Amino acid sequence: IFVCFLIKYKLNIQEMKKRMLLKSFCIALLLCCISGKTYAQDWKSILTGVAKEVVGDKITTASSIVGTWNYVAPECKFESDDLLAKAGGEVASKKVEDQMQTVYDKIGLSGCQFTFNEDGSYSYKLKNRTVSGTYTFNDTDKTITMSAKLGIKLTAQVTVAGNNMSLVFNTDKLMSALQTITGAVSKVNDTASSINSLISTYDGLRLGFELKK
Repeated sequence: IFVCFLIKYKLNIQEMKKRMLLKSFCIALLLCCISGKTYAQDWKSILTGVAKEVVGDKITTASSIVGTWNYVAPECKFESDDLLAKAGGEVASKKVEDQMQTVYDKIGLSGCQFTFNEDGSYSYKLKNRTVSGTYTFNDTDKTITMSAKLGIKLTAQVTVAGNNMSLVFNTDKLMSALQTITGAVSKVNDTASSINSLISTYDGLRLGFELKK
């Protein structure tokens, strides 16, 4: 009887271990699925930067623009889902941004800072250069137009998501925008071939900056 009891006890222990092992495996599998989903989402965010959907984000409002925003990285957007898909999706976006990083490094864009105030005034600073003026926000088109005191205007598509902002320009206006912001006309002109190459390669592309509040 004692031997039978030991055998039965041992079998019960083994059965409990199997159940615990199976339960642990299921929990681990579930966590991996959740982790995998989160990782995929994080990877998408890395590739696409700030709200890398097509142009025309609906959550951006006049009040969400207010604040001081620091340059983080290049930003690109496409005018439609079809154009984004045709270009190759997020991989194309990442490729464009890598190429633009080379351009921005060359013209010295790092350290640029934009400030938008509630009263409609704005300023941007880059090294020892500071430019100020007024801005208007078009809620329908989700564009911001910055008018400097010298009469120079910059119009960009704006997207705000939490503490992140993107400002992207029509490609035919990008060179002028970079010249205005950096004040380094000759350096910007030296990058014309690189920028024009991107413009000719991808339809419906807009280029600009990723900013962080």
